[in-house]
Amino acid sequence: MKKIIVLGAMQMHVPLINYAKERGYYVITVDYTLDAPGHKVADEYSLTSTTDLDAITCLARDKNVDIVMTFNSDPAAYTAAYVSNLLGLKGNQPQAVEIMSDKGLFRKFLSENGFNTPKYKVVNSLNEIFNIDIDLPVIVKPVDSSGSKGITKVEHRDLLGDAFKIASAFSRCKKVIIEEFIESKYNQLHGDAFVNKGIVTDIFLGDHHFNYNINGLVPYSTTFPTCIPKKELEKIENEVKKFIRLVGFSFGGINIEARINKRNNKVYLIEIGARNGGNFTYEVIKNYSGFDFLKAIFDIYDDKASEQVKKIHEYSCYLIIHSDKNGVLKKVNISREIEELILDRKKYIKVGDDVNIFNGANSAMEVLLLKSEKHSLFDLVENYNNYINVEC
Repeated sequence: MKKIIVLGAMQMHVPLINYAKERGYYVITVDYTLDAPGHKVADEYSLTSTTDLDAITCLARDKNVDIVMTFNSDPAAYTAAYVSNLLGLKGNQPQAVEIMSDKGLFRKFLSENGFNTPKYKVVNSLNEIFNIDIDLPVIVKPVDSSGSKGITKVEHRDLLGDAFKIASAFSRCKKVIIEEFIESKYNQLHGDAFVNKGIVTDIFLGDHHFNYNINGLVPYSTTFPTCIPKKELEKIENEVKKFIRLVGFSFGGINIEARINKRNNKVYLIEIGARNGGNFTYEVIKNYSGFDFLKAIFDIYDDKASEQVKKIHEYSCYLIIHSDKNGVLKKVNISREIEELILDRKKYIKVGDDVNIFNGANSAMEVLLLKSEKHSLFDLVENYNNYINVEC
């Protein structure tokens, strides 16, 4: 029986764990959270940090595993590449994954290779932040965090210090990137693509939605397909393909965030992660197009020709139920219009649990997966407050 280490055992990793078992793998999960749901469905587990390179290398060697992988974690993606490369297992080059996982290295790579790049600076002290030569507004964020945690949009210079402290608190290496804010002509583009033999073979982009009444930086939905014109979409797709070709990423799912600059109509790659997107984006894309990322990646691991039965595109999205204040959850009211479209509900908290204001993906209360055969979900999601009410 082949063995696989899955880095991460939270709810978002459960589909990967279950699928690996369906493919006949013995699954070992790695996550330091004792009650992580993935541990309960795995064959065995290790209470280890997914970023502990030495411990996971030893575990993979001792268990004689065939695969080390994750699904939607930037830090774990680098671990998977590092350990796989060290042990001679199939995987991506650590250098490529590191560039895609570190926002400072990513910006540097884009700048050196002719991509449109916002002005930016990486800093690790408060003194440095006040000497930046970038026009406001700017975005301040950790170089190595995910899930939109620790991000602030700064419009007044006297608030830079507070933004630095917030970002630094979420950074493992205590480095912060300050970059020019790119105002988007359309909704920010977001989605996943699949890479095989260094070539982007399938790409699926939708529209990000933000709650500007809270902070406008943490997406609460991605609706597929995107509403932007085909010509603009092709410009973004070409930039993604060029990046993957140059960075040397070999195979697997990648997560994309991009914008068409309102000022100059040029494409700006905001992030390209070496893993599938969070919030069950993989399932949303499968509902939307029929493309199965898990099947595609395991067909590569198993040296099988991958055949995908794609269907006519339907309208699909994830929708994060969230709160605009802190409190204790009393009730979530969902309108009939939303109820009729729900395929699945991924609940994180229950009535009586603490609720946190939506300042990061870790503040999500639950994720709804929606699908419509006939109507775009864009307008419905944009008017979230008309259909969802959280009592707390």
